[in-house]
Amino acid sequence: MNGLGRKIKIVTVSGIISLVFSMNAFAASKIKLVRINIKSDGIAVGKSRNIDDITVSTSGSNYRIDSVDFMDMGTDWSITDVPKITVHLESDENYYFSVYKAEDFKITGGELIEARRENSSNDLYVDIQLPALINQVSPIESVNLSQSGQATWSVSQGASGYQVKLLRDNSSTVGGVQTFTTNSANLRSLMTKAGTYTLKVRAIGGDDTSKNGSWVSSNTINISQTEAENNYNDSKAVELQGTWKQNNTGWWYSLSDGSYVTSAWKQINGEWYYFNADGYMLVGWQQINGNWYYMDQHSGKMLANTTTPDGYYVNASGVYSTR
Repeated sequence: MNGLGRKIKIVTVSGIISLVFSMNAFAASKIKLVRINIKSDGIAVGKSRNIDDITVSTSGSNYRIDSVDFMDMGTDWSITDVPKITVHLESDENYYFSVYKAEDFKITGGELIEARRENSSNDLYVDIQLPALINQVSPIESVNLSQSGQATWSVSQGASGYQVKLLRDNSSTVGGVQTFTTNSANLRSLMTKAGTYTLKVRAIGGDDTSKNGSWVSSNTINISQTEAENNYNDSKAVELQGTWKQNNTGWWYSLSDGSYVTSAWKQINGEWYYFNADGYMLVGWQQINGNWYYMDQHSGKMLANTTTPDGYYVNASGVYSTR
């Protein structure tokens, strides 16, 4: 009887222990929503793959990030790449992941591919696709400006063109912002005043201006009065020729060196025209640098020393005037 009693007590204690474990497991709470925030601005065409270029955070509770890794291995990013990462999440003690549908994930900065639960749902592996690099551009590594006005810059992978602006004395932009399809230009004709000159270039990333690269500065050169006068005389002797072109948006003037006029006046065959930041010729009334001008609605040429079709006077410089 004594032995039987001991056996009953042992069984009873074992039952209590099993019950405690069952109650603990039953008490674990569900994590029904996962929030992941991603910033991947550090990823760029031409750069080496580095997981530190990505910042991942969570805005939910009861779980944390254990690791972040790229799904695809490689060396440098190319314009055809679509970055993908795996985020490993761990639940806090007494919690487990109970997520089954796409609606259970709120992800900013990427799109859910799939998720996997492991280790009794205490670990969650989330595969995420980041924005494609198709419209991104690689950084311009160097810009050089020679004393003769010849400008060159390194090629930007993925760029559809380059915006260029020449600064005199680190303040005024000479000739406006010009656009080139090649990675070189001769800017001697713009250096007609003595002073210091610096060139800034950035890559154009297509129609989405948010994909444009950063401005990169060149070395600084000093143009003397004599050099400025020589540049002026030479620029008058050789006028860069161009061709009018048109699409559904409007007319632009394409120069023989591959560039086109942007945000600037251009005298063509004795007539003055103004082109906007995208290079298109403007028509009608336009306010430029605080003055009002009228461009012919059909030809685009600036009217001067006459009365506009709607009855206003513009002086010899083309500026609206009350006389």
